[in-house]
Amino acid sequence: MIHLNRMRFVFFLVPMVLAAQSVSPLANTDPIYVTLRNAAPTESYLVENIELKRDVGTITLKSGQISFLAPVLGRVTTAVFSGEGRFQLKPAVPVEAAHLNKVLGRPDVDETFDSAMFAFTDETLAEIKAQAHAGALDPKAAETLKEFRRKLRERAYSNVEADLLAELYNPARGGSFRAFLHGKTDGDLRFLIVPSGAMPDLPSPEEVGLINVDASGERDGIWYLSHLESEGKSERGAASIEDHRVASADRYKIDTTIGNGGQLAASAQIQLTAKADGARMIPFDLLPTLRVVRVSDGKGELSFIQEPAKDDPFFRVILRDPTVKGQVYNLSVVYAGGQVIHNAGGGNFSVGARTSWYPSSYAFLDQATYDLTFKIPKQYTLVSTGTLVKEWQEGNQACSEWKSDVPLAVAGFNYGSFKKKSVTDKATKYTIEAYSTAEVPDYLKPYTEQLNLTTAGMADRALVEGENSIRLFEHWFGEAPYGRIAITQQPEFDFGQSWPTLVYLPMSAFLDATQRYALMGQEEFQFSSFIQEVTPHEISHQWWGHMVGWASYHDQWLSEGFAEFSAGLFVEATSKPDETGKFWDRLRDEITQKNSFGNSANDAGPVWLGQRLDTAKTRGAYNHLVYAKGAYFLHMLRMIMRDPKTGDQDFIDLMHDYVQTFLHKNASTEGFQAVVDKHMKPALDAAGDHKSDWLFQDWIYGTGLPRYHLEYSVKPAANGMVSFDGKLTQSDVPPDFLMTVPLYLDFDGHWVLAGRARVLGSVTAQIHATLPKSPKRVSINVNHDVLAVEATVKKL
Repeated sequence: MIHLNRMRFVFFLVPMVLAAQSVSPLANTDPIYVTLRNAAPTESYLVENIELKRDVGTITLKSGQISFLAPVLGRVTTAVFSGEGRFQLKPAVPVEAAHLNKVLGRPDVDETFDSAMFAFTDETLAEIKAQAHAGALDPKAAETLKEFRRKLRERAYSNVEADLLAELYNPARGGSFRAFLHGKTDGDLRFLIVPSGAMPDLPSPEEVGLINVDASGERDGIWYLSHLESEGKSERGAASIEDHRVASADRYKIDTTIGNGGQLAASAQIQLTAKADGARMIPFDLLPTLRVVRVSDGKGELSFIQEPAKDDPFFRVILRDPTVKGQVYNLSVVYAGGQVIHNAGGGNFSVGARTSWYPSSYAFLDQATYDLTFKIPKQYTLVSTGTLVKEWQEGNQACSEWKSDVPLAVAGFNYGSFKKKSVTDKATKYTIEAYSTAEVPDYLKPYTEQLNLTTAGMADRALVEGENSIRLFEHWFGEAPYGRIAITQQPEFDFGQSWPTLVYLPMSAFLDATQRYALMGQEEFQFSSFIQEVTPHEISHQWWGHMVGWASYHDQWLSEGFAEFSAGLFVEATSKPDETGKFWDRLRDEITQKNSFGNSANDAGPVWLGQRLDTAKTRGAYNHLVYAKGAYFLHMLRMIMRDPKTGDQDFIDLMHDYVQTFLHKNASTEGFQAVVDKHMKPALDAAGDHKSDWLFQDWIYGTGLPRYHLEYSVKPAANGMVSFDGKLTQSDVPPDFLMTVPLYLDFDGHWVLAGRARVLGSVTAQIHATLPKSPKRVSINVNHDVLAVEATVKKL
């Protein structure tokens, strides 16, 4: 029997370093990088009580020796320290202090350390030398340096030497400072101040970060991440919309050949537009086991950097000359290797490295057009993003070309012994395709005879759900520009993923309920909700994540939360009414239920913290807030905007406008709020300032989670009328938590919205109304209008 933890739908892959079968040599033709990478200590200084103040952090070198490495391009950029030191950090913004408090039990950091490595392009060298005294070369310096380099390679968030070289090549980017500390409590603490972004691959625009690398996992993670204190203070720091990219990809032309063993050989022609002046190094995300053979620009070969596969997940191209903002650059990259495609058996293949099977530049941030050509063993079928242009055969190879004239956030493919079914929807003119295999993967083969496992029959269900999803979402969100979508089977059992025009559905979605029950037992009953929602959720990503992107990790709820909300719309449109209630009840439970540490997902922090919500004591909080609470926020906005006469039309107009405003662009939370404010309605203007700040502060930037209790009485009044008197209590929320709570009455078997009560903080509000007759029922949360731990009603 298969036992599973219920998983969410996966839309975004954080780049990961996959272990290579053998260590690949350093591939690089840049001699300056080699010099920087191999630089050794050349001079040492004695230090005593030297204080380095950097933004919110202070490093004090109490006593010991600091050794500087040999200069590169005339600049010293690295030093190692042995002795006694202290690191202190006091957050500049409340949300970061609160996060530290959750992780450490205190709102700041104070750590002593006995060794450190510093990497810098600011004035650190001059600052230390002005206060230190020359001494003999520290005999421990070389070994200390070797140990720090080992740790940085072992758990690389970036390539420090490559980052330093990029700054040396482009000094106008501003000086950086990085401190890698061997603390007495935390042995791998990393404090970063980088003008181009401390964690650009999260993606994050913030320049200041503190990361703790903890192999045990107890204290591992990003402890602090914020903009420079000089950029201005607020509850959250500066806006998240800053763009530090040096270039953006406009067009890819990729020719890929897949061998019988799954090996991949390819050439990519990449057109880039410079977004800044002065850059010479362009970073790309490429699976480390895909080794670059050659890079050129039309004038000749270019230098590039690609570390051994286990050391660095990125490769970098060194341009011939510094970039000129707005200028177009054309690169050609030839590469080959393995570990993209894994044979799962039965004609099923797991296609991995979905953002890095080609040299992608800022996947999900760039919007580019693609011309993709594939050559594969002729017994298999490949389906790609874009539109099929032509198919042909060359010997034992099946060949196909796919193009996208509409900009895409990322490109990808699926691969296997697929059988294809398709239908063109008359209403939307959209073509929906389903691809499934005749056989199951090897891990399910032991159950095949007993359960008569087969997947091809469920392709029809995928077509129906795909057709209904496209119809529904075009009504709610506007037309999609792609014209087709391929829903494909993947061997993975319990997660789905969506690329433009291409959906990867889990194996479980191609099995029927009887087969899943035989495999999973009682767990299938919980798993069934995942199956009900996975297809519409993934299809909705054509809007949320592809048509409309997201600017940073803070804004990923605009993709996943919106997709979860879209799945709820699908359940509402295609199921019985009680199924819709169960959907929102389940999301509420995911947000509010406590784990073994006594923490709910909501306790982890605000939705705005994104992937950082997951800590040792709040595992899964990212899914339960970014997905579930993000969806609930959109549902509450819909309910607030609902009109007795026009229903959801105001909300639909808002969503159409949002899609058109950010079509093929990356939206921020602030950008979405601006569209909401543009569609302001009286019911939404709870603060009386014609802005929705209150709503976003409550639910996206805040962690308040209310309880509601209504007590009411009904008494006869003059002229045959009825007097309704109630007391509505909002509790367990901060003093500035503002909400409008609906009052529903049932006179004749149908709920009617009688009005809304504005409640600020943990208070009791008085409600009085004169009614034509006594209601049969009274409620304050008929349609799950408000996310609340509980909402109870008592008649006195």
